[in-house]
Amino acid sequence: MIVFCWAQLPIYAARSIGAFVRATNEEVVVLRTVTNRFPIKGAAEMTGTKVIEVKPDDQRSLVEVVGAMPRVIVCGGWGIAAFWRWLKEVKQAGGKTVVCTDEPYRGRGWYEWVRKIRFNLQLRCYIDMMFVAGGGGELKFADYYGMPKDRVITGMYAGDPELFHDGRPIIERPKRFIYVGHWDENKNVLKMCRAFTKVQRDDWTLEVYGGGPLEVELRKLESDYVHILGYVNADELGPMYRDTRCFVLGSFREQWGVVVHEACMSGCMLLLSDRVGSKFDFAMPENAVLFDPESEEDFARGFKAIMDKPEGAQMAAQVESVELGRRFSPAIFARNLSQMISQLSS
Repeated sequence: MIVFCWAQLPIYAARSIGAFVRATNEEVVVLRTVTNRFPIKGAAEMTGTKVIEVKPDDQRSLVEVVGAMPRVIVCGGWGIAAFWRWLKEVKQAGGKTVVCTDEPYRGRGWYEWVRKIRFNLQLRCYIDMMFVAGGGGELKFADYYGMPKDRVITGMYAGDPELFHDGRPIIERPKRFIYVGHWDENKNVLKMCRAFTKVQRDDWTLEVYGGGPLEVELRKLESDYVHILGYVNADELGPMYRDTRCFVLGSFREQWGVVVHEACMSGCMLLLSDRVGSKFDFAMPENAVLFDPESEEDFARGFKAIMDKPEGAQMAAQVESVELGRRFSPAIFARNLSQMISQLSS
């Protein structure tokens, strides 16, 4: 038996696990925590296997939850107490453990140094392999924390190409920026709207999808050109991206950002904070503009740089985004995870 533990089980994770389930003959069980933050619809069915809902602080043994001790556990991070305890149970019973992480390398400050020491003293001995999101900051993170290179594999995150794929030529799409995500301080949504308003032109709009604690303040910034819209389920986003020229993400802190991959696969240009983890994989000079999220002026500069791109440059950006997007998919997730499990079994 192989057990997955995944917080909330977002749709991209469910589809990736589903690809793995179809590629293996072994029994697979998925454990997920639930949340009322956003309604995630249909994810359990996408895995094609048994999904059990658990509490983050569940006190039961893993055998009580799934009926047997698995030979492999794939744990989506180490921030949930029950997941980490179950991972230890598998390791202590002689099983194999894979920890997934989208943590990017953040430099060598004192905080990271303390985290590195804690990781090596308390966590490292329980982790057989690490499954990381991208090939840039996440690989450097794993290396800095002391994971051997042959115990780290990329491809853990992926949008689904069945949902997200290229559409009509970018110069035929509406002149629209789109943001999708939570409306909180970290996502920098208020500054995003103010920055766009500073440089807005009559033929460009900004659409802001999601929900969160800043909704009241955000709606005060709504105008004929800034549209504050509600939550949409992940499987509704594909057509929206294919009808958009540029995806925006201005976070002060962002791990990898599956939404960036989804926008890339859809042929969008990217306007990204320089703190977005997936910039190493998807933000190239041809298709993206990076900016400092601390500066409203630099954010505005980024909007202007996208709007100023000639049509030829926009078309080249579309080609580059789609090409970069092909590097990740549920099929690659399934292949790379299978490779890890095979390596652990040999």
